[in-house]
Amino acid sequence: MKKAWRYGKYLFLLLILAGTTLWLSYGLDGFQGRTGLALLLAGVAGLAAYLASHIAQFKTKNSRLNFIFASNLALVVLLIVAIVAALNYLGVKVHKRFDFTAGRARSLSAQSVQVVRNLKKDLAIKAFFSNDQGNLERFQSLLEIYRYHSGRIKATVIDPYLKPELVKQYGIKTNGTLVFEYQGKSTRGEEVSEEAITNAIINVSRQGDKTVYFTQGHGEPDIDAADETGYSAAKAGLEKLSFKVKKLVLFQEAAVPADAAAVVVAGPQKPLLAKELFLLENYLEKEHGRLLLLLNPFEGAELNPLLKKFGLALENNVAVEIDPISRLMGGNYFMPVVAKYGEHAITKNFGYATMFPLARGLARVAPPPPGVSVTFLAASSPNSWGETQYETEVKTETMTKNPEDKNGPIDLAAASQSGQGDMEARLVVCGDSDFAQNKYYVFQANGNFFDNAVSWLAEEQDLIAIAPRITAPRTVSLTQSAGRLVMFYTLIILPLLVFAAGIGIWLYRRKL
Repeated sequence: MKKAWRYGKYLFLLLILAGTTLWLSYGLDGFQGRTGLALLLAGVAGLAAYLASHIAQFKTKNSRLNFIFASNLALVVLLIVAIVAALNYLGVKVHKRFDFTAGRARSLSAQSVQVVRNLKKDLAIKAFFSNDQGNLERFQSLLEIYRYHSGRIKATVIDPYLKPELVKQYGIKTNGTLVFEYQGKSTRGEEVSEEAITNAIINVSRQGDKTVYFTQGHGEPDIDAADETGYSAAKAGLEKLSFKVKKLVLFQEAAVPADAAAVVVAGPQKPLLAKELFLLENYLEKEHGRLLLLLNPFEGAELNPLLKKFGLALENNVAVEIDPISRLMGGNYFMPVVAKYGEHAITKNFGYATMFPLARGLARVAPPPPGVSVTFLAASSPNSWGETQYETEVKTETMTKNPEDKNGPIDLAAASQSGQGDMEARLVVCGDSDFAQNKYYVFQANGNFFDNAVSWLAEEQDLIAIAPRITAPRTVSLTQSAGRLVMFYTLIILPLLVFAAGIGIWLYRRKL
């Protein structure tokens, strides 16, 4: 019995350590926390009983010294308990994720993080997955990342074969359907990806619908055309962001539609009529509207008076890019590839390239109009220039910089704001409309640049800063001679060196 008491004190200290750790880590809400508290109380009671049963021994000198030593030891143990408990508590209560993968493949984009953090109420996701559904694991992995950024995401995985009543209630037709519910609104989808989930959250949490109008009647690209010069990809991109997209024949209207979140004038080949110019000017100045102008070189001169009121002017030139990086990215002398951008909400966290085929330059008017703020968004490299004799030099195939040509960088896109708050008008101008055509929309971040511009105009800040996730292929390209050299060293030289080292060690040990 004495021997059991002698080693019992260590058991009691161990119970205190384990109990304190569980209690502080999990609290009293769960089974682990209540178990920890029980262990802690048992350890304290046992240690008190041990001290009470040995109190007579503490009266002797040696026992007092032993007691002091034991007390110091107990203090050290308690400090260790406190440190371990604190570390466990932080490990349970403070969750921090680190993503070291290339291209941050296990992280959400800045757009998705902003969307979920802006949720004011709980958002419910009902995921109808059977146990053998392959996307279930991917959904749960994505859901964990979303929950890390917001506690507003509440998800329930439902097996459609075990809950047929819920399948009937929600009208589920396909295994793998996701139902999103937020403040009485609902939407659904079947794709398990960050883009699909974030867009569904935007769709269900947005208050009201917003419509983007594309003008027609002047040779603009057709938003329903699927050929290379059409804008069907741009339309689909905006619809993914939950915008409604419609055509607008402006000269047939008495005013810009009242539900217009933004109006896009993309690449008109014929001048806009005086009535249309008046309606657009009235829309911006009196109705504080939002306008996106994509104007190709040597077109749109009739819009200069309107642009002047917003601190901008169109230049009669074509950006010529001689930077070799543009050629490496697939561009040519008349296709500047932009990788550096101005500081603006449209280009925030925007680290990918955009290409502007046959683009004109933009300039800032002086003096600037009062109350107007202008930010240039994209520009060609310092090695470029603004070619003013484009047609002549293209025919003669002699592209040279003339004294009257503007030195680079050439500003290709700009954003302008006039007024503040509800009285604010917004304008985005780009010296090219081809970058948003189906042929170029998918190039790097062309589509994202277009979507960001529309989203900023429509004051959908949640939709700003999305960028494509590009994972660089991890491959090594070797020439035939380099491949032979690698094979020679790995299969012959290195094995021979290891074999020779082994023989040398064996001979040395024989001499000992």
